[in-house]
Amino acid sequence: MNTIFNILNGDYLADQLDKTMIEGEIIICREALTTGDLQADNLEDLWKTRAESISKDYQVKQKSYYKKVVSEFEKILDIPENSVVNLWFEDDLFCQVNMWFCLFLLNNKDLKIYRIFPKTTKENNWKGFSVSDNFELEETAESKVLFNEKDIELGINLWKAYQNNDKNSLQQLSENQSDCFRFLQEVIDSYLNINPEVLVKNLIKSGTTDFNLIFEKFQDELGIFGFGDLQVKSIYNKILREIKN
Repeated sequence: MNTIFNILNGDYLADQLDKTMIEGEIIICREALTTGDLQADNLEDLWKTRAESISKDYQVKQKSYYKKVVSEFEKILDIPENSVVNLWFEDDLFCQVNMWFCLFLLNNKDLKIYRIFPKTTKENNWKGFSVSDNFELEETAESKVLFNEKDIELGINLWKAYQNNDKNSLQQLSENQSDCFRFLQEVIDSYLNINPEVLVKNLIKSGTTDFNLIFEKFQDELGIFGFGDLQVKSIYNKILREIKN
């Protein structure tokens, strides 16, 4: 039985790790918890809510959500006691929220949980693991940071506040200092004070309607949100519908 588990922020990173000497079972977090409905009283209700929300926003079958997303979360819930868990998540809002949720799922188990950070420079804070080669990934794995009880509690409280849209609690929690949560205050400040739809709407109104150009501009100016093309395209389509109406 595996005693090392690597929880990753997406399939691209899984492909990258497959080419390294890094050990452990791979679990992929395929959610996008920064968008859609999060309200639920328990996990079963949350899966149902998310399946409906993802189906509506991205035109995928609810069955596909359970097969591709829930099945991976169930692997997290099944991680045995006394295992080592490495959380490979980037610093942007998208990855942070997903990581908070994973910490929530890992709660109440006797585990050693580590955060593995992407290698960053001042120029590419929000590009994450995508700019790392195999050697750099192995190097970052060697410099992982252990979550202590307070760090885990902070992550769980961040998830609960985010799920309940409790902005006051998020603001207060962002002031905590932790080696496991890099750029936390900056990320939460952006979430609380910047509406990504405004940037997209302004670009469209100024005459930039090509989605590829809008997505490029979005990444340049709001990379801290960590939105991929699917999330930005959803905003783009919404604003186009509003303008037409």
